[in-house]
Amino acid sequence: MSSATDDSVRTSSLVQTLCGAEGKDVVLRFGGPISVPLSKYNGSSYQSDTLPKATLNATIWRASVEDEGETLMCFAKIGMDELDRVGIDSSVVYTEPIDEQPEYCVVDINASRQWWLEEYEDITREDAEKALKEGREEEVLPPWDGLPTVTVNVERTIECHEKSYNSGFHIQYDSPTHEIGSLIDVRIK
Repeated sequence: MSSATDDSVRTSSLVQTLCGAEGKDVVLRFGGPISVPLSKYNGSSYQSDTLPKATLNATIWRASVEDEGETLMCFAKIGMDELDRVGIDSSVVYTEPIDEQPEYCVVDINASRQWWLEEYEDITREDAEKALKEGREEEVLPPWDGLPTVTVNVERTIECHEKSYNSGFHIQYDSPTHEIGSLIDVRIK
């Protein structure tokens, strides 16, 4: 088996685990050190670094495969104590609730299939829907494109918020998304 095939098989398993873990506590394990933002976004840049931690404890908030099996969309909550444990400054990442004492950080976990491969260009929406209904998506749909990635939104400085408002909400001042790393395992607690 090639590395790409191994990754697709592993991703398929991770996707199934994540979708079955909605509302449950999990351990997200990464293939190496994680990358984290160190400062807020100022409208042009922010600082980041790597941390040696290779796991994050989280609660899966919502997880589903959408667009006829094309994309994993998963949102997980990371508690404030967990951010402290791994060394992530909670003031530089998006946290909720917004107007109260923060309780958790929301991260996205995403994966997508390789729909651009020529051998899959003739698959119709109906074929994809039928494969999903029959549980044959891994046989019919394109392979997954690498391992799922975990991302977090970087908070903006007050000046960046003001620039956004004063520029008519120019996209340059939107919160950037920072990739923490690629998942290699998910364990339900």
